[in-house]
Amino acid sequence: MASSVDVREIGILGALAQAQQRGEVSAVDLTQMSLARIDAASDLNAVVRVDPDRALEAAAGIDQKRARGEPLGELAGVPALVKDNMDVRGLPTTHGSRLCAQDPAAPDDDVTVARLRAAGAVVVGKTNLSEFAMEAISDNLVFGATHNPWRTGFSPGGSSGGSAAAMSAGLAAVATGTDGGGSVRIPASLCGLVGLKPTSGVTGARPARLPIELSSAGPLTATVADLRILAELTIGPARGDPSCVYGPDRSAAGRPLGTVYATTRIAGSGAVDAAVEAVFISAVEAFGRAVDREIRWLEPGVLDEDADEVWAAIYAPEDVFAVGSERLREQYDLLDPRVRAWVDRGLNSSLDEYLRARDARNRYVLRLDELLDDANVLLSPTVTARPYPAAGAGEADGELMPIDLFNTAAMNLTGHPALTVPAGTVDAVPFGLQLVGPRGTDLWLIELAGAWERHRPWPLTAPGYDAFLPATPGSAAPSRYGP
Repeated sequence: MASSVDVREIGILGALAQAQQRGEVSAVDLTQMSLARIDAASDLNAVVRVDPDRALEAAAGIDQKRARGEPLGELAGVPALVKDNMDVRGLPTTHGSRLCAQDPAAPDDDVTVARLRAAGAVVVGKTNLSEFAMEAISDNLVFGATHNPWRTGFSPGGSSGGSAAAMSAGLAAVATGTDGGGSVRIPASLCGLVGLKPTSGVTGARPARLPIELSSAGPLTATVADLRILAELTIGPARGDPSCVYGPDRSAAGRPLGTVYATTRIAGSGAVDAAVEAVFISAVEAFGRAVDREIRWLEPGVLDEDADEVWAAIYAPEDVFAVGSERLREQYDLLDPRVRAWVDRGLNSSLDEYLRARDARNRYVLRLDELLDDANVLLSPTVTARPYPAAGAGEADGELMPIDLFNTAAMNLTGHPALTVPAGTVDAVPFGLQLVGPRGTDLWLIELAGAWERHRPWPLTAPGYDAFLPATPGSAAPSRYGP
């Protein structure tokens, strides 16, 4: 098996591809390993449903194709987990909600899932989230709370926290996420992963589902090489999605870096926890050394305190419409009390309020376009607060976790690509450094993340867990999955 240095260069996905090509491991072996690890880590509650029979059948089919010498996709035989708000053919999509817990199996795959399968990935199960992906935790009344592999009892973030916890614990090689206000970046930050919210409009959605303009699917991985592979495979248009353009600006790759800006707070004026700020300042200084640039510090509130409110005024009614306004009214009592305030906001939004917010959005887009130009980058903490419990930040029932705990929603509002990279720890839980780039520069932003990874590589998993790689002969390192 490839060394840890090689794994960083080619990614876990590249290492698995090579191991299969050399005959060291089969797709069935990898699928069985994933299913066994999921079972062994059931206390994390990251994976809420497995599909062993179909997964093993798909894996066996890939092994047979390989034996016949047939061409295979880049992810051939790689076990994948899917966030439970994305459709997987033959499995129900519960959205972590009692409203959908008894829904029938989905007849088709989500666009991202279909692309992963087309590349040869084997879907082994589905991961936990907050109800309808409406909170920055991964706890719901159907499946309960997911725990952070780095610190049991604490949240892996949300809403893609089940996927992040699974990746951080080495339960599979791929796990999907979606990001409407930080739902990829927050859990990636808290679980020591790299996670991308693509430029708005570069990742398509099925026309059968409302293509919320501020939300998109995004990858979260253990290495930048893996992030690059998944971005290349999953970013792209979808038929019938009018908001989707034809991919990121590939000409941006390789362009020289301009100015590196840094701020503790992109939107709003809320305080940043002192421990978080200290780790952030250290990370920013190190990033400057990694890319050979002086840092230009900006005052907190680059987009002023109204930006997050404008995001909420647009997103809440679109979110409620996507779920179904009448369904939410009729089954309101079944909702988790922690998301009711968000649902209430969406149900009670007026057309005037919604349209005023959409109009205000333009000035924030312009402000960030002008700041970033075509080759500047903005650094911030991804999460501005200390790690919080698995069930949330301790607010009373019926209250949302404050959006100013995070530095994420403003980029969903403006559409700029943003990714988070591991950059330290706070209270024994990973801290993420967020990079924001010009619109369309997703692949260029991934290059910058690669420069950071080479300068300060991070662990591939949480302590006590193994990366999703076949065991190296003779290895005796203690781990969750070792002998």
